[in-house]
Amino acid sequence: MILDFFEGKLNGDSWEDICQSCYRMMYRNVHYTEIPAVQGGDGGIEGFTQNGIVNQCYCAEREYSENELYEHQRDKMTHDINKLLSPEYKKRLLKLGVPVIREWHFVVPFYKDSRIIEHAETKRKEVLERKEENPKQYDYIDSNFIIVIKQAEDFAVEITRIIRKSLTDTKINLAVRAVEKPDWEHCDSEKVANISRKVKAVMGDVDDDDEDLNDIVDVYVEAYIKGMEIMRMLRVSFTEIYEDVYGLEQSYKKQVKVQTRLNTDRSMNIKVFNDILQDFEKQLKDACKYFTPESIIELKTDIISMWLADCSMQFRK
Repeated sequence: MILDFFEGKLNGDSWEDICQSCYRMMYRNVHYTEIPAVQGGDGGIEGFTQNGIVNQCYCAEREYSENELYEHQRDKMTHDINKLLSPEYKKRLLKLGVPVIREWHFVVPFYKDSRIIEHAETKRKEVLERKEENPKQYDYIDSNFIIVIKQAEDFAVEITRIIRKSLTDTKINLAVRAVEKPDWEHCDSEKVANISRKVKAVMGDVDDDDEDLNDIVDVYVEAYIKGMEIMRMLRVSFTEIYEDVYGLEQSYKKQVKVQTRLNTDRSMNIKVFNDILQDFEKQLKDACKYFTPESIIELKTDIISMWLADCSMQFRK
């Protein structure tokens, strides 16, 4: 899920900021207009388009069970649909120039209970029943009015662009559940052998059973496994950011290949290796400002492990 990568916890304000940016981007061709909640209120909606779409954002302020989350989302939807139907809010909406409303979007980070979909359908029918009973009073609501539940995954492309362009303070956190010991089954023997051979070349004259050697090999095998999963998740959830990282990794990998193979002095292996670590971290920081500092370190280690596991990074024995 795209929100798994967000640093910290979303709150009502940060979620609304993201939603507003997404709607401005997604509905720019129909002139999305944000409604500030000052000077008369927002009319019970966050904004509207010129083709009859209005939206209302909601983000739970703390962790809830699935049932509790449903209840809070249900109550929020009920409250805001009731607002929409009140004479007071009708006047406010008309003053704002909101067109006849054909879609009401309930925008949440996520939902886990299908009952919220059922509740949305119940409220939709209630709105249309009201309109049928009194067409003149509810002439600002379309006869084909629908309620649509939107969640973060529906805005994956927009959220990626918002983060890449630094239009939000939210940063991507690549922290993945730690693995106490590498699961060697997820890393084939050839990759493990490559990592071990190259780490040994960097460390110099050490035995195969050296404790430090084996600890460092474990670190890079684990990083290799985690790195493959991180790149997969980025490719699925943040396509454009994945392309940023992948493009940099592919470009820098050529430099790594040249640097390590041009070095003919095995005593310089450790210096070459450390220089690559430091410079690549700087390149990541400069190119990917949307990652947390911890994520930069994680990503650097994971990508270095990939170069150790394949034939890009070579050191003379």
